[in-house]
Amino acid sequence: MFIMSRPSQHPALALNRVKNIVPRLLLLVCALITVNSLYAAPQSPPTATIFGNWIIDSPEQITLLQLTRDLSYLYIQLNLIEPQNSVAEWGRIDIQQADVHFFPSYSSNQQQGLVAYQIAHPKLHIALTVESARLVFSIDTNGDSVADEQHHYDITPSQSVYGVWHQLSSPALSNLVLFDNGYYAMVKINLHQDPQANEHFTHLQWGRFVLQQKQLIIEPMFNSHPQQTSSLLSAISSIVYLPSKQQLTLSFMMEANPDDIAINQRYRR
Repeated sequence: MFIMSRPSQHPALALNRVKNIVPRLLLLVCALITVNSLYAAPQSPPTATIFGNWIIDSPEQITLLQLTRDLSYLYIQLNLIEPQNSVAEWGRIDIQQADVHFFPSYSSNQQQGLVAYQIAHPKLHIALTVESARLVFSIDTNGDSVADEQHHYDITPSQSVYGVWHQLSSPALSNLVLFDNGYYAMVKINLHQDPQANEHFTHLQWGRFVLQQKQLIIEPMFNSHPQQTSSLLSAISSIVYLPSKQQLTLSFMMEANPDDIAINQRYRR
């Protein structure tokens, strides 16, 4: 016995049902793809690009702002016209959605730098953005959501010996900065809080330098604490740069060294 199927009496109704189901399936697939992409490929925070070494180089002054991913900052300003107004400052940063707050811990000159600026403007708001490989430092001094000042920093090259170097195996925060325009800066920040155990000061020395093959010849032009002598007092007899390890080794002789013992200092980016 053969059973013959009867053709549908409502072909138009069945076709309409198919037309209604297909768009819903497409919307469901698109939604699943969107949700999956959000969880599979998390986006980096918008503040990730502000970290690095930024510089403003002008005939009057050289300003360096280093922002690190551990939320600390180093601010150095070499005043070429009035060296006594130079400043080295170190502290922490708090990055909010719209504002960046600087909390200075140490300053070589509390009359200058970000610490002095914040004291002079209690309603200060600062925003940091990156535009066309430049860091835009916007300042709202009155807290009225209107930027009164803008400073544009360029990224510093991290090639060869030029850049910001951090000394290793030192109880203090010690930095050596070699600018590609021929200026150098030595910053030493004492992290001890007890003045009796170790004097509490921030020491800034800067000047000119000449790099001749593996010899570094410096000419100090400013010293914030003349009674505190830096290790870099004369020519560095040897400078060794290891690109693979991103390390810099300086060899030199201390003045009035009766034993003529060579001293080595190692730095890392």
